Amino acid sequence: MVEQLNDLLKALEAGSYNAAPGQLVQGAALQVEDLSPVMENVTFDDSHIKLQKMLSIKDAKSTLIQFNRQLDYGIFGGSAQYEGGIGEEDTSNYVRAIVPMAYYSTTRRVSVAANLIGAVDGKKAEDRSASDAAMKLSADIEFDSFRGQADFSNAGIFDGNPNAIADIPNMVGVDAQIRMSDSLSNTQDLMFAEYGSDQTVIVSVNGTLTQTSIEDMSVKSAMQHGSADKLILDPISLSAYNKIAFAKERIMLSGSPQEATGAELRKQWTSSALVSLEPSRFLSGKTRPARSRAGSPAAPATLTSAAAANPASNLAAGTYVYKATAVNERGESVEKVDDGGAQAVAAGEAVTLTIAPVSGAKYFNVYRSEDGGSAASAKFIGKVKAAGSGNTSFIDLGNRRPGSVTGFLIQANTMGMHQLSPYSRLKLALSDLSLPEAHFRFLCLAAYQPRKNVLAENIEGQLS
Repeated sequence: MVEQLNDLLKALEAGSYNAAPGQLVQGAALQVEDLSPVMENVTFDDSHIKLQKMLSIKDAKSTLIQFNRQLDYGIFGGSAQYEGGIGEEDTSNYVRAIVPMAYYSTTRRVSVAANLIGAVDGKKAEDRSASDAAMKLSADIEFDSFRGQADFSNAGIFDGNPNAIADIPNMVGVDAQIRMSDSLSNTQDLMFAEYGSDQTVIVSVNGTLTQTSIEDMSVKSAMQHGSADKLILDPISLSAYNKIAFAKERIMLSGSPQEATGAELRKQWTSSALVSLEPSRFLSGKTRPARSRAGSPAAPATLTSAAAANPASNLAAGTYVYKATAVNERGESVEKVDDGGAQAVAAGEAVTLTIAPVSGAKYFNVYRSEDGGSAASAKFIGKVKAAGSGNTSFIDLGNRRPGSVTGFLIQANTMGMHQLSPYSRLKLALSDLSLPEAHFRFLCLAAYQPRKNVLAENIEGQLS
């Protein structure tokens, strides 16, 4: 009883925040507020930026980056001659490649009063704003370096076809440039065309990443005279791969059990190169629409689906729920669920979604549930370019698993960043007692030899 009274007395003297500040009594009304001088950050930091740190950065002097690419030394073979022969006339093939500049900018505003207060960590509001703006730009650039202008469907196929990509200001990332290279002869080794240099550099995993998949990716790079050695993928995919080596017993060293189990698989020997694996949160599967923001388009007014036989379909028989959102350069709309509810699909059928036009929309994001799932569980499967004033059609051939991810096997010296402007700050005109400031960086990614890099698509990217 005495101990409880002592505890009550301490509580009355120290006070507690169990009421509105104006109603606090006893010690609580007089106590000093104690805050830690550390900003606890729960989002990404600089250590999570991976691809930008791997690539060289070159100064640009133009809004179009141009470089030459050699495709051959002439036609393969035919040099052997009979005695006295002078040999065939050969000419090497070169092409000029062009990559457009991308412009990343954001505006931040802090009030004069906010700049004068004493922050808990002693940092001025405008300095914190500038730091945050730099990180935000870095995140957008990292994301687009991998996936800029990716995931656009070309009649159900994700081949990077430029005609299927919406007119958006994002840079063209590694994903799109590698996919384009499958169909562009001006990216391919013409000398070995008869020996498979025109084969795809995309591996479809269709589930959990395995050692076999990594071996296949490494060989595809070698078939393009490459030696790609850095596989970057999202943490969930890397974790699933890591479980290959999980042991049920403790690790045994020299016959003595250690106080540890499991493994950390970060390297795999292949027939072509030693491949190291790195996680990147920027490659995680998309599970829902983005947060709404001013300037985002409205949701589609209608969304309908229909199933029909299609010989190219990989969609398993089942019942699926679809939803779609409208997107422009400002952001993504709220979702619109299929008006007809769940769509039944038989074996050998594909689903065609018909999306009503939306003013200002550049493209539509499409989401699909697993078999028997609901709209709430539907996850991203792809994008489709808006058709303009008419309805837009998205064909689902089952080529993408909901929320799946793509892994990137990278050879860093085959690509680089060209920078017109490094991160910069520019103070804007004052119209009130606030300090507006523009933050920007102008750059693009150029894949000089895209086919020495390989994509692993359709990796299961969700924890069950």
